[in-house]
Amino acid sequence: MRDIALNGKSYQTIIILVIALLYFLFSYSLRGSPWWGGVVYIVFLLTFITTVTFFYHLSKQFKKDIRFRSFIYTFSYTLIPTLFWFISNLALFIILPPPRTMSILGRGFSIFFIAYSVSLLVWKLILVYLAIRFSSRLGLYRIIYMFLLYTIIFVPLSLLLYYFKIFRIPFI
Repeated sequence: MRDIALNGKSYQTIIILVIALLYFLFSYSLRGSPWWGGVVYIVFLLTFITTVTFFYHLSKQFKKDIRFRSFIYTFSYTLIPTLFWFISNLALFIILPPPRTMSILGRGFSIFFIAYSVSLLVWKLILVYLAIRFSSRLGLYRIIYMFLLYTIIFVPLSLLLYYFKIFRIPFI
């Protein structure tokens, strides 16, 4: 992540964002509305840019010599666990559609899926911390402060997007 913050390449960010676009278009085409996938992708991009801008400006209050590009590159890599989760969730929806039963196999699958989801969430949180750390070059306490402030502001936004059914799952 340190190397990405210092020497990130634009094409890597573009590849990650194109994969996200393809996911949204494909997943919404399975639900019968591919144009809605494009709309959701635009909202996703706006949320991504707002998040990057939020951490950049907040970090700029503590350190003056930071680069916006560094935040874009590192935060684009924090999307990888989210994309893994979304793509695997879509694949499981196709292979093993709900409803699932309360049998031993159903419970085992649920336990496996919860463990998988939690591990990806932990990976995501680690990447977010490293993205903020190496892009802003701030210490642990300031990063925790910024992340708590982000949570206070953006969790209601995420819930609002979920409430209006723009996103089916509130995500960070």
